[in-house]
Amino acid sequence: MIANFILEKGKYNTDKEDRLLISSYTSIYGLILNLLLVLFKGFLFLTTSSVSILADAINNLVDSVSSIVTLVGAKLSHIPPDKEHPYGHGRIEYISALIVSAFIFITGFQFIKVSVDRIINPVHIEFNLLSIMVMTFSIIVKLYMTFFFDNIGKKISAMPLRAQSRDYLSDVFVTSVVVVSMIVYRFTGWHIDGYVGIIVSIFIIYSGYDLIRETFSELIGEVPVDMMKNIEDDILKHDKILGVHDMMIVNFGPDKDYLTLDVEIPYNLSLVQAHNIIDEIEKEIGGKYNVDISIHVDPVGYYSEDEKIVVNKLKELVKVDKRIISFHDIYIENGTIFADIVINNDKIGKRESIEVIREKVGNILEKELNKKSKITIDRYFY
Repeated sequence: MIANFILEKGKYNTDKEDRLLISSYTSIYGLILNLLLVLFKGFLFLTTSSVSILADAINNLVDSVSSIVTLVGAKLSHIPPDKEHPYGHGRIEYISALIVSAFIFITGFQFIKVSVDRIINPVHIEFNLLSIMVMTFSIIVKLYMTFFFDNIGKKISAMPLRAQSRDYLSDVFVTSVVVVSMIVYRFTGWHIDGYVGIIVSIFIIYSGYDLIRETFSELIGEVPVDMMKNIEDDILKHDKILGVHDMMIVNFGPDKDYLTLDVEIPYNLSLVQAHNIIDEIEKEIGGKYNVDISIHVDPVGYYSEDEKIVVNKLKELVKVDKRIISFHDIYIENGTIFADIVINNDKIGKRESIEVIREKVGNILEKELNKKSKITIDRYFY
């Protein structure tokens, strides 16, 4: 119900979708729930003096900081472009996700330290029914928040919200260990909290590591393979487009992608015709995939006699060498053959392999035409 309210307020899945509003409302909602848990457990601590309840209250207070980090990150990531940052500030969202992920990672290591200490130095665990009830209630609330944040985080591709979801899930496991350990010790006298704690700690550490890995991947520049393949297929549906190559997409935030690519068109089209085709494609692809797109035109089909020999030789190579997918930008200038060769990255293991292909192609062309060559290798990643 709350999730639907927030998504509706942010006009989710419409042309007017407001990711900032959705992310902000979600973070504020999480902050309110955490602060309510802090107040509730703080009051119970004052009346019961239960250390377990106090520890859980402090943990909820730390979670409130995560909500604030996410909220501030969302606000900063939507600062308009300026002179120093002409592509906007969207990557700040990844940084805030990294901070929350670090919290999870640190929590895992702290918990494993405590767990090892409990194995070496077992302590008497006080069975307190009220504490168990309070912590069970906290587990239910945190489990709800886990799914709530994960649901909205996935819908709007917000990594900080997904990071908070995993943070809450780690809280669920930590608190569950405390509850289970108290119950088992009460009825069996067994000290299992340290051993179970280590298992849970490993899960928390891995969860934090996995989220940090995902965030770094986005910051470094991860290729959206499916999206790139779909864009290429859509462009090739246009009658006058003979080929697509040199596609490159740069991400400056979850909703700010810049795409550049080259398209091959018949050489005998007029400049006006070529412009109209490219303009139509840019509007179509930009609107459909929410990207800023720039297209470079390569006219093909007109070759000199020597260039035709190069094209035919390369066609033969594509047939016999599975590493080579295609070629483009073939021309001869000042006695030098220029050619771009597209290779299948899955069939290339080391950089030396690329040089082998470059040398192989260059030697074949130079031998055939007795000219120098300059071969550019393009790696096809999807």
